[in-house]
Formats: sequence, C-alpha cells, structure tokens
Amino acid sequence: MTNNDSLFREEQEEDFNLKLFIGRYLRYWYWFIISLAVTLIGAFFYLRYATPVYSSSAVLLIKDEKKGGVGGIDALKDLELFSGNKLVENEVEVLKSRALLERVVNDLNLTVYYFQKGSIRPVEEIFGTSPIWVQAGELNEAAYEEPIWIRVINKNSYELQSEDGKPKGQFTFSQNVKMDAGTFRVFMVDSLYRKDNDLIQVRFAHKESLIQKYQELLQVDLLNQKSTVLKLTIEDPLPNKGRAILAKLLDAYTYSALTDKNREATNTMQFIDDRLRLITGELGDVEKDVETYKSSQGITDLSAEANLFLEKVKDNDGKLNEVDIQLKILDGVEAYLRSSQLGIAPATLMVTDPVLTGLLGKLNELDNQREKYARTTQANNPLLETVNTQISNTKAAIRENVANQKQGLIITRNSLQNLNNRFEASIRTIPRKEREFVNIKRQQGIKESLYLLLLEKREETAISYASTVTDSRIVDEPYSTPQPVKPKGNIVYLIALLAGLGLPFAFINVRSLLNDKIESRLEIEERVKGIPILGEVGQKPKNVEGPLLDTNSRNFIVEQFRILRTNLTYLLKTEKPTKKILITSTVTGEGKSFVSLNLASSLAKAGHKVVLVNTDIRKPKLHEYLGIPNEVGVVNYLIGKKKLDEVILPTKVENLSFISSGPVPPNPAELLGSPQMADLVLELESRFEYIFIDCSPNGLVTDALLIAPLVDATLYMVRHEVTPKSALGPLSMLYKEQKMPSMAIIYNGIKGTGSYGYGYGYGYGYGYGYGYYGDTPKPLWKRVLNKA
Repeated sequence: MTNNDSLFREEQEEDFNLKLFIGRYLRYWYWFIISLAVTLIGAFFYLRYATPVYSSSAVLLIKDEKKGGVGGIDALKDLELFSGNKLVENEVEVLKSRALLERVVNDLNLTVYYFQKGSIRPVEEIFGTSPIWVQAGELNEAAYEEPIWIRVINKNSYELQSEDGKPKGQFTFSQNVKMDAGTFRVFMVDSLYRKDNDLIQVRFAHKESLIQKYQELLQVDLLNQKSTVLKLTIEDPLPNKGRAILAKLLDAYTYSALTDKNREATNTMQFIDDRLRLITGELGDVEKDVETYKSSQGITDLSAEANLFLEKVKDNDGKLNEVDIQLKILDGVEAYLRSSQLGIAPATLMVTDPVLTGLLGKLNELDNQREKYARTTQANNPLLETVNTQISNTKAAIRENVANQKQGLIITRNSLQNLNNRFEASIRTIPRKEREFVNIKRQQGIKESLYLLLLEKREETAISYASTVTDSRIVDEPYSTPQPVKPKGNIVYLIALLAGLGLPFAFINVRSLLNDKIESRLEIEERVKGIPILGEVGQKPKNVEGPLLDTNSRNFIVEQFRILRTNLTYLLKTEKPTKKILITSTVTGEGKSFVSLNLASSLAKAGHKVVLVNTDIRKPKLHEYLGIPNEVGVVNYLIGKKKLDEVILPTKVENLSFISSGPVPPNPAELLGSPQMADLVLELESRFEYIFIDCSPNGLVTDALLIAPLVDATLYMVRHEVTPKSALGPLSMLYKEQKMPSMAIIYNGIKGTGSYGYGYGYGYGYGYGYGYYGDTPKPLWKRVLNKA
C-alpha cells in the first residue's frame, strides 16, 4: 500500500496539467475583473491628483586636451600663459558643489515657495509668475512649519491670513513685517500683477536642506567615455523652474571658472605693478643724477672707451637683474609652499623652468582632488590619505627643484658680479669725471633695462587676462521634456494591471495552499487518473425545497440527475436483470444520501422498479428525507426479527421502495458482513430492477468494503470544497486494487462557477419547444456582484 501510494505521488508530480493550472484561476474570473477595475480606477485617480515631475536638461562641453578638446588660443601658447586643461571628473564634482548651488539658491530666492489655488489639487506651485516676491529676514522654526497666505488687496497693500483664512494684519508692499515666525518683506511685481484680492500661499524652506536636496536631484553624466560632453539633468514639478536652476548653475560655473583662470594673471600683474612703481621712482632719481652731473661738471658726452665699458656693464647688469627677478619668483614659490592656503602660487606665470611649471600644475590638481575628497569622505579615508601623500611628495620635489634652480642662479649671479668687478676696475683707468659719469649712466641703464623688462611682462600678462576664455562651452541651453517623467502614465497603468492580476492570483494561491478541499473537476481528473466521472451535480438552489426533487420542475439540477441516470446505464455493463449500485463517500456531508435518493427517484420516474436500501446504520438520513419513521429496517432483517416484506416500505414516488436502516446495533460491521446481508440482496434481486445501497463513508468505517462484493457498481461521492484532497490518494488505490467493482465518481455540490474552473454555469437548457431548465438569467453585472 505504501509503495503504491508513493508511486501515485510520483506520477502526480511528473505531469503538469496546463488545463488544471488555468482552470484553477478561471474559476474566479470575477475576482480578476473586480480587482482590475479597482486598481485601474485607483491608477486613474492617482495620475489625476499626483503632482507631475518634469525633467530639465542642458549639455556642456568641457575643453580637455587629454580627450581631444580644444585648448588655449594658439597665438598665446608661445607665451606659456595658459594651463587650460581640465579633468572632466573634477568638473562633475564642481558642478554639484555646495558653493555653486548655494549661489543658485540665493540668486533665484529658492528658499521661498509660492502657491496658488488649483483646479484639481488644493494648491499648485508657481514660479516666475507670482505677482509678489518675498524677501526673508531672520526666521525661526515656526516659519518653516506653517505656510502664510497673502491676499493682494491692490498694488499698494496686502493682507496676511492664517491657514483658515483669518486676517493677521494689513501691510504695504516693501514694509518690513515682524511676525511670530520672524521678519520678512513683501514686494509687488508690477509686470505680473493679475487682479485685486489675488490669494498667494508662501512657504519658507531651510537653505541647507534645499542645497542638499538639489545636490541629490542634480545629475551630471558623461555622455560618452571618449568625449568630454556632460549632460546636466534635474527634475522638478515646474519645468520653467528646472530650466532656471540649470541656467543659473551654468552662469555660476562659468563665472567661477573665469575667476579661477584670471587669479593667476591678477597675481602676476600685481607683482609686476609693485616692481614697476619701485623701479619708476629709482629710474627718475637716476635720470636726475645724470642731468645734475652733466650740468655741474660740464660734460656733454663720454669718450669711445668709456662708452665701450658702459655698454658691457649695462649688458651684464641686465642679466644680473633677470637673475634677481628669477630668485624673487622662486622665493615666492617657497613662501607658497610654506603657506597652508590653497590656490595658485603668486607670479607663477613668470616661472621659466618647464619642470617646475609642471610640478606646480600637478600640485594644483592634487589640491583640487583633496578638496573634493575632504567634502565627500571621512578624514581617514584611504583615497584622501593617498592624495595627501602625493601632495607631500610633490611639494618635496618642488622644494628640491627650487633649491637646485636657486643654487644655479646664485652661481650665475656671483659670476656676473665678478665680471662687473672687473669692468669696474677697468673703468677706474679712465679720467675721474668720466668714471663718475660712467657709474651714474650705469645705474640709469640698469633701471631702464629692468623697467623695460617689467613693461614687457606686464603687456604679456595683460594680453593673457584680456584673452581669457572658459574651458567649457554650452552645447544645448536648458530645455524641458514636454511630458512629465514622474509619474509615467503607462508605467502606472502597467503596475495597476499587474497588481490587478497579481492580487487575485496571490490570493487564490494562498487560499489554495491553506485550503485542502477539492475545488474543481480538473483536480479530480489530475489526481485520480483512470476513474470515470459519472457526472456532476450542482449545489441545490435556495428556491428548491426539500431534499427530494420534483422531477417535473424546470430546474437545472433535475436535468443533471437525468444525465446521471443515462450515464449509469453505460456504467452497468452487466446483462443481469437487476443492477445493484453501492453509493459511498470519504467523509460525512458529501451528499451521498441526497444523490442516492434523487438518482433512485429519477430511475423510478422512468418506469423502473427501484429499491433504496439505507445501510448507513450509524448516521442514517434517508428516512428523514422521505418522512418515514426509522423503527424497522435492515438491522431488523439481519438479526432475523423481521421478514423482507415487513421492512420494505413504499414511498410517495411511484415505483420507488425504501428499506430504512432500523435501530442502531452494537455491531454494525459484523451485521453488514454477515451472510444475511447477501441473502437480503439476493432476495431483493427477485423483486426490483435497481437496488441502491446507501452506505456509511468509506474513509471512516469499513462498511462499504464489506458490501462491495455484493454489488455491480460503486458510485463514489466527491463534493466540491468538502472532500479533502488527501482522500483522493486512497481512492485511487481502491480503484487500482479493484476492491470496489465498476467504480465511478459523482462530483457533487458544485457552485455556480462551474466544475472545470472556467465558469460555464448551469443556466443552460434543453427546451426543444417545451421550456427552459433553470431560472430566468440575471444581468451580467448582478451575477458578478453575487459571485463576489
């Protein structure tokens, strides 16, 4: 038995019945319709009342030579005044930096929201069309919690109102207002004035939380890994507000980039101007000395030898001045390294060594990276520590380079000074007046050459300053999508559709897991293969009275018993004049007594002599259905107290006789398995064409197995949502082991959704001119509501 049962389960697990799977859900088609209606209606109202969100975008080109972008102006590259290359990754972080977004929030006054009454929603936000604008002063927390209502009385005054419309005071525009929430001023925008008594709602927001919000909303993406084109995207309920934010952000970014680029030229020009002021004063003094000396000594010009020495000294002094300038520049670089201030080193444009220029540029990039990581990571982050280490190494390399250059420049200066000393010794050989004049002219020449050098550098720096352009270009000005990106109607309806189908699906599955009862004919056919299903009996309508049906009534259930009667003739293949049928079930309440009574009645109405024997001794019901007392019956006959004629009772159905169970004995199984039971059946064969034996449930007692050898066929009752699924396994074993002859199943108590699970109902008829079996069909919507 155990082996057979396991074999049955293996067969059951191997095959997947698509018809059973689909039928399980189609039985509850009305659940899906109701669920879809609810979810789709919910989606409609959600889309109607939800605030739409639009996407605004702009495209920015970063000029990066490393990725093929455009560098500086070619005509100025020879001046080595441009270091225009940028790392695109750094610019992404700059665009999302707090400094730029704070400038955007301040310039657009985004900490103040304006609303007006809407046609669909209670209030709708407006931007750029409000007839007023509010300048917030010192606000406390109360200002951020509750909105204020401003009613524009006319172009000169307005009224503050509470949430419930109560007036709080009347004020003139631009007047400083002091309230419990803080101080603020309201201004009228004359060009946007709409009407008197215009009502505007104003809300205040924290600047810090607003900046953080826009940092999260702003998306900066690289369109192509091989390009330097960035796409800026922000989402906002108002498309014009999103475009305004992006436009202001690009302006702030451009201004910041130009400021950074001009800072280097500004510092250099400041250094040159300081030197020029000093040299100009010294040059004026020297020129006066020349003039004074000439007039006092009566010298008009120098001799050829003096001019020769003077020219050599002037040339040597010019070189010495250049060396001094380079040393001062290197001193400025060292001072920059010692300082903790980040930025561009002073006068780095005049650094001539390309190695030092590269190291300073690298240091500037590393400073930018450190600043970015310091804003976004912890102090002990490995990336930040790595950048700090690289900065320390770069500074050490710069110090070493500066020291080497200074050492070389000092050697050069000493050499030039020694050469000047030799020239001075030679000058001493010329006459005194001429020698003194040479010394004065020499000082004049030194100052003039230095002055000209500084003028040349200032012009180069001025050209750099005037020609400065940003390292970025706006490819696409800010634009917005015509349709909202949130919520998307097709996505919302798709989710509603999936939810409308998924909720009933999940409910049916959970219900099926928790329910161990038979729910469809497909389950019987799948689990009990080979056993024929003789027919189906629907649930008795509420308007049908009594268990014994009127065979002349126009009701579908009567027609079903006619179908059972016809199918029974095909099941009983015996040529015997008397057909013996055993009717049993698994548990009580499956309707075997109801079916046996009405099937026997249907055969009797067809003109057959039928006897109905109640062997359900423990819990008899048939005598109650027929209104016959249960005083004598099968038990009396089996114990020999009554003869057959004394226990056979007539019924109100023509051709139908009945034998009740009789009193309950202490040993029902022994009586039903005794030879007297076989004698009873044998004696009834001589009197009737059909013998129906209503027996106790087979799943509870063995009475049915004791009587089974005496009959020709067995009708096994399976009731919809009553018979446990676990009962089908033992039923299959009974059929395979042939313990009950000619077994067939009657599927009983089916509700209006249909036995196969796809709801054909029972409102059909076979009128053929004589009527319709069933009640007048109700409208579809009423049937759906009744099912629900």
